[in-house]
Parts: sequence; C-alpha cells; structure tokens
Amino acid sequence: MKPVGYLVNTSGGQTGEPGLYYDYILAGNGLFVRAINPLVEATVCVAEAEVRGLAPLQEAVKLPRGMIPQPFYDLAISALAVDPDREHFLAITWDGEYHLRVPFQEGTAGGVTYHRLPDTVLDVHSHGRMGAFFSWTDDHDEQRLGLYMVVGKVDSLWPDVELRVGAYGYFAPLQKEKVFR
Repeated sequence: MKPVGYLVNTSGGQTGEPGLYYDYILAGNGLFVRAINPLVEATVCVAEAEVRGLAPLQEAVKLPRGMIPQPFYDLAISALAVDPDREHFLAITWDGEYHLRVPFQEGTAGGVTYHRLPDTVLDVHSHGRMGAFFSWTDDHDEQRLGLYMVVGKVDSLWPDVELRVGAYGYFAPLQKEKVFR
C-alpha cells in the first residue's frame, strides 16, 4: 500500500488506490484530502474547482470517540482567562475518556512553547488580550491530523474563539457545535 492514495469521486463511488496515511480525492467541486486516525476523521477541501463528470464531495469531520462534552470547552475558556497577559496551551486528550490537560509550557505575551501530549484530540491555545486568529506560526506548527482552537480576548466577558480541523497542513473552519456536545 502506498503512503498517499489518489481517488476519483464518481457518481458510482470512489475509485482508485487508497493510501496508508491519507487520500487525495478529485471531486466535481474540487480537490480534497481525507485522513483518518483513531481520534479524528476529516475530509478537507484543498482547492475548489469545477470538474465536470465527477460527483461533488463535502468537507466533514467525525470524532470516532464521540463529541467532546461542553464542560471541557467552558473549563478551557475559564482556565485561559486566569492569565490574559501570556499565551497558554491546553490539550484535550483521549485515553478511554476525554481529559483536559496542561502540559509543561513556557508562555510569553506573543507565543507559547509546550510539550506535545500523546492522544491529543484538540489543541487549545490562547492569544491573551488579542483577538482569536490562526497565525502563520499556528499554520506551520499544526501539521498533524487533529482539531485546533484558539481563544482571544480572554480578559473580556465574551472571548473570541476560532476552531478548525487540520489534515496534514490543510485546514477547514469548524463550528463549535461540530466538536462539543
């Protein structure tokens, strides 16, 4: 089996040879990447294009272990609000159930370095008093298959939150309702 698969999305189903790690799928509405691991399944649009004769495909995210309970979202926001003058990192991991973990880290007003935790489903980091956005550094760092959340304006009553799925350097925005229940 090849590391990367190349598939075509026809009206009769997908044809081609699937890959070991992920697949590129040519569809009627563009080129997609699909990746699956035990914690996240994602289909992300790489480039939109009209390809006549092929069936369209939709971006999708599935959490095989179930959606993350809402209290983890609330707790993460509260934990990040404690120190709005530095960036912080949290991880929601899976080991038979979800956990909110705080790995060893060093944060400044403009960044945070941290130790990656195994079985991380969702990376969460703050931007302190700034707004929530995914920076060039985030794009560079978030190269695995997983979910990512950035929280900004943590010192306000209504912090900014951005969520996305990443599939090996390709990203798609997510609504909170697709991740948390």
